[in-house]
Amino acid sequence: MSFFKFITSKFFWWQIIFAIIATILLLCLVMWGLGIYTSSGRTIIVPQFKGFLIPEIDEELRNSNLDYVVIDSIFKENARPGEIMEQIPAAGQKVKKGRKIFLTINAYSLPTVLMPQLVDYSLRNAQVVIETAGLRMGRISYKKSEFSGLVLEQLVDGQPIAAGTRLTKGQSIDLVVGQGYDNKESVVPQCVGSTLREARSILNSAGLNPGQLIYDRCVTTREDTLSSVVYRQNPSGDGSQMVKVGSQISLWLTTDMQKVISEEISNAD
Repeated sequence: MSFFKFITSKFFWWQIIFAIIATILLLCLVMWGLGIYTSSGRTIIVPQFKGFLIPEIDEELRNSNLDYVVIDSIFKENARPGEIMEQIPAAGQKVKKGRKIFLTINAYSLPTVLMPQLVDYSLRNAQVVIETAGLRMGRISYKKSEFSGLVLEQLVDGQPIAAGTRLTKGQSIDLVVGQGYDNKESVVPQCVGSTLREARSILNSAGLNPGQLIYDRCVTTREDTLSSVVYRQNPSGDGSQMVKVGSQISLWLTTDMQKVISEEISNAD
């Protein structure tokens, strides 16, 4: 049989058709197998895990056929130890069954830092060093000294603390500062509209201390306390009040911004 007759014969074309059908069936079988292997079309919406503790999400992870890995920990003061701070993939994303969710949690134990040397520093420089070290300014008291404006003592809970001592990050450092033999006074700064942390820094820079803290009725939780702002102070910070260095300024705090705005308008008038 000649080549021309062969390629025009029914036998040849039936072989071609069979090969095409077999190829299509094989491709369909392969795609079906891959679909089963990769769970194609069976996606899971990632739940919201941020803000929860790991024991609180265990059941939801099992029900969702997901797993997790803790990849990092950070420290955030107003979060619970072990609280989930970040997740990858984010909530709402579609993932395959069995996917690992990578979590960053709030540290279980507080980080520590070394106590810096502050004695013989000016008050302003000491404040910068304290904040840079991850510590907080505490109370400032004054002592008659020829070294006016210099730090004479550094204290924690009323006790002297040596430089190099390991402390919990965020711990409060009290300072005893030299005051000349003249009764120096300071202008009361404006704290209205500032958070308590900002108000402390403003007052400390003026050589003053926060006094009584009065919280509004709307401040009911720890989160409210951290986010509240000053809406009134005594003495006022209108620029006309002078007090002795080391004096205390009473602060009223709220989460109601309308009160803050009203007080600022009143001060402006």
